[in-house]
Amino acid sequence: MTDYSQPVSASDLGKAKTWYDIVCWGGLLIVLLPVGIANVILGYMMGDSPCTLCWGQREEMAFIGVVALFMVRYGFKPKYLAMMLVMAGVGLYSSFRHLGNHAARDVGQGFGLEILGLHTQMWAEIVFWCVVVLFGLACFLAPRFDALIAELKGRPFRPMTGFMKWSFGIVAAIIASNAFQAAWTTGLPPYWGQGDPWRFSFNPKYVTWSADSWQGMWGGINFLGKRDVKEPDFAYRDNTAKLGLTFKHDAADAPVPVNGMLAIAGERKVQGIDAKLNTLSKIRGEYVVTSKYDFWFLNDDLTPKIHASMDPWFSANVLDIVGVTAYKDDAYVIMGSNKTILRFRQNSKADDVREWANFTAGRDAVEHVGGLGRSRIDTERAKFSYVHSSATDGRYIYTATVPDNKNKKKFVISKAMQKDWTLSAEFEPEANLKEGRTLGELYVTGMVYEAGKLYCVSKNYNVLVTIDVASEAVTDVKALPAELTDIRGLVKDGDTFEVIDGNRIVTLN
Repeated sequence: MTDYSQPVSASDLGKAKTWYDIVCWGGLLIVLLPVGIANVILGYMMGDSPCTLCWGQREEMAFIGVVALFMVRYGFKPKYLAMMLVMAGVGLYSSFRHLGNHAARDVGQGFGLEILGLHTQMWAEIVFWCVVVLFGLACFLAPRFDALIAELKGRPFRPMTGFMKWSFGIVAAIIASNAFQAAWTTGLPPYWGQGDPWRFSFNPKYVTWSADSWQGMWGGINFLGKRDVKEPDFAYRDNTAKLGLTFKHDAADAPVPVNGMLAIAGERKVQGIDAKLNTLSKIRGEYVVTSKYDFWFLNDDLTPKIHASMDPWFSANVLDIVGVTAYKDDAYVIMGSNKTILRFRQNSKADDVREWANFTAGRDAVEHVGGLGRSRIDTERAKFSYVHSSATDGRYIYTATVPDNKNKKKFVISKAMQKDWTLSAEFEPEANLKEGRTLGELYVTGMVYEAGKLYCVSKNYNVLVTIDVASEAVTDVKALPAELTDIRGLVKDGDTFEVIDGNRIVTLN
């Protein structure tokens, strides 16, 4: 441990000078290597023209290098170290934002030029982490701090050595070259860089200056961006205000013309369950109903036979239950609104300890199936949408998106193979739409598969839509009675359908 009660020695001053030289090397190299290579080799020689995010990352690297040289010139000050760490933090955010757009692409796909097999946005992430780690290491190995101050010998700045002059000159030249390239390719304010720039050229006819990126710049800050999608509307939680939705129950107002109507043939009350029920399925002759994270198997008289509750947060998060479908011989699949599933089966001898991870209640009656029991379905067209239904043909599982606060036009059917829970297909069904209308207005809260068709019931407009999977088109639309105000779930038995509405199973034909 350093004894600060002892005066600064000549050895301490020598260590301080060496430390400043190391910092000078650090400031020089962060500008010379990533910024200089990107500017000279990738830019002028290979024709790389940075996108807006790339320019930001270059600027942050340059700021770090310049601040390091300020420290070398004017001595150690906490504000210089703080500025480098702040710039590294901004750079990490910027590069992560950039990397996040492209890191999950298929093998061989990318954005921009590669260096040693990695795209420039990945190298930016590496550089900023190196700054954090190496400057942390430099501070860890630094001499006593009072020696760093004493090395100034009371002067306002340290004298310039030959190495410092070369470092300052190289850094100034590289920054000036980058400033020229930026001004040439993107223009001076109010012009802005492009998200997808084309090759760099000194020929003015191939240079385009644009200010289009200012559009929407002042629309407000939202750190979630596209992911600021509010949760769906559930029987147990009214989210219509957050979603900006108003549900209508007159089928005549639906975006697609109806060609028939189903009438109420009977209704039965679900007994012994106080929670508001959100889904209805009938699998192997048993009704299954759910509410949030709870699910029940019902007896013939609609009283609970088995009750269990899943743990939504263990491993892959399975948010609010929106569907239960058959799986393999005797198992079931719970579908969460976030397209994450939990596989399970009934077992009166289930191991309480083994099932602790997946279930918070009912561990003596159900058990998970297959590994952790959970899987995610990664989609493309439906990536930023929730679902409120699921169906299966035994080989594939299907989901349908619901409108939200961000998008009220898109309606996507996704299809994943149950063997590996990987996306197999997605489509937006064709339909005979009314002028100016979209299928995205539907709010599908129940779905079943039968004989190549998906039957989808919509709480909005009270319609039953039939979609032919092979042709990816709506083939039939039936109206449901307007007196049903909270239609959820769907069971099909021949020409008869059942839905749940306010904890009542309603039969329609």
